[in-house]
Amino acid sequence: MKDFPRWVLVMAFANIIPVLLSVFFLFGGISPLGSSENSFLNFLLYLASNLLWLLPPLTFFLGLDVYRKGWEILGVAILAVGNLLTLIDILILILR
Repeated sequence: MKDFPRWVLVMAFANIIPVLLSVFFLFGGISPLGSSENSFLNFLLYLASNLLWLLPPLTFFLGLDVYRKGWEILGVAILAVGNLLTLIDILILILR
């Protein structure tokens, strides 16, 4: 962790919040993309809505790995996208 500035670590750890919120997405009946009569399409919508909580933790690992390899700007951009997805997750839960 000494390889990263503190602000990058704070930015990265904010992407872990959706893991704590995953219970609401998995079992809370929240489907921000809606539902369909077709069971296959309904399953695909369920998978897509679960990507909302799955992608930010992936950006945590990917952003820190890219930053560590020397591509600082790209790593920070990946972490910023993860933070935006985290904010969207929180807003979806608050507005439901």
